[in-house]
Amino acid sequence: MSSGAPADPDAKKGAYDGLRVLEFAALIAGPSCGKYMADHGADVIKVERFPMGDVARHGFLKGAPRSPMFIQHNAGKRSLCVDMKDPDGLAAVLALIPKTDVVIEAFTPGVMARLGLGYDDLRALNPGIILCSVSGFGQTGPNADRPGYAHISHAMTGWLGMQFLHRDPPEAPRGPGIAIGDTTTGLTAFGAIGAALYRKAMTGEGDHLDIALFDSLFGSNDDSLQRYLTTGEIDVWYHPVHAAKEGYITANVGPDHKSWANACAAMERPELASDPRFSDAATLAQHQDEATGILRDWLATLSAEDAEQRLSAHHVACGVVRTIDQAVDQPQVTARGLVRTVDDPILGETKVINSAFRYANAESGLKGPAPMLGEHNREILRDLLNYDEDALRDMEDRGILRTERI
Repeated sequence: MSSGAPADPDAKKGAYDGLRVLEFAALIAGPSCGKYMADHGADVIKVERFPMGDVARHGFLKGAPRSPMFIQHNAGKRSLCVDMKDPDGLAAVLALIPKTDVVIEAFTPGVMARLGLGYDDLRALNPGIILCSVSGFGQTGPNADRPGYAHISHAMTGWLGMQFLHRDPPEAPRGPGIAIGDTTTGLTAFGAIGAALYRKAMTGEGDHLDIALFDSLFGSNDDSLQRYLTTGEIDVWYHPVHAAKEGYITANVGPDHKSWANACAAMERPELASDPRFSDAATLAQHQDEATGILRDWLATLSAEDAEQRLSAHHVACGVVRTIDQAVDQPQVTARGLVRTVDDPILGETKVINSAFRYANAESGLKGPAPMLGEHNREILRDLLNYDEDALRDMEDRGILRTERI
């Protein structure tokens, strides 16, 4: 995305401008954390598995060797693809550690140590290093050695059970259309790194962060698990989705009486707000199903868009259920800059999902396209480690470096 113009000295910088991150991760959880770091100005060097790179690269679009998953979660990074089984390849990676602030890895516990890149190895080279280990179940516990992906955490944390098994009647569980376990973990890891960097600024000490998909999704539950821990009872509340005359809309009765009164005004039935069944928060809670039925019957007479306009005009929280194509084409998406255009090396001008962080005094957001495999091998080794042309050519000739050609 750089135009090649001189840097504007008055331009806002990212919160992590000047920070360097090495990322040893594939698919979504670890890479999404790395992308958030890049969005905040960090120099994120993605050290990719030799020789094929991140497995997410290979979920191709029809007609083009480019993966939507990869271009979303790796935008703005640099790619280094080096054979770490070769002593010279491993030496190059180890030489980067003293020049690095944060390492993100997403292997099964023990793999980094076997590569010579465990926390003790890294700390010996850089005492203040922060290592963020992302795994399915964490570094400890009976499941630590098991591989873990988003769908495993969905199943084992009770999340799928909440969605389907506790309904009346129960439904057969089925996977969601989003890897919520992965994306939640990426945000958890990003937050943990921020806390570790703050602590390092205060104490000078680095740290080893242990972030698990299982833990992240388990801890993101809003009510049901804690309700069971508190009362011993299973009670899952499902946000209502109502069928409109055309389409679907979500809108609650409540959560307070004022919201119900506003809904009554939107329905042009203000008298319902003082009906003895619904006259205050306590009676409304006792007769919530009846109130919801009244709202549902009214919504069924309107299109979802018309219902949204009427409810919103009376400050009732609601939203039309959008299809994917409708979701990305909303004015709110444009106004908030949630999609940006990058110059992809294969696809050309391409729209990519932007991050959700906004600051008054700092810059954040996409810094460029996802890299080609090994695209930055030469510049990383030359600029950071002072490899000369002969050394670079020798590593390429010996097959230690892998570069994907366009």
